[in-house]
Amino acid sequence: MASQIIDILCGQCGTFMLRYQKKGSGQLIKIYIDRIVEPDSLARLKSITSKSNLPPLACIECGNRIGLAQEGGTYRMIKGSFRRKGVK
Repeated sequence: MASQIIDILCGQCGTFMLRYQKKGSGQLIKIYIDRIVEPDSLARLKSITSKSNLPPLACIECGNRIGLAQEGGTYRMIKGSFRRKGVK
């Protein structure tokens, strides 16, 4: 299964949210915290597995919510609230 590095941008204002190592092709449905490359503030959350300890995944500029915390250290992405862009 091939992996690729992608940037996740806010769907409303276009602000950079995070850089993620996606495995496989297809839609981005879940983000696994252990695959977040940047920013360091999110990458440091790798040890958190409790849903209640995860911060909301929202844009720092406009507050647009792009992901919902799930058990096991993942975020379920909200379709249409973000854009993804491949990194070269």
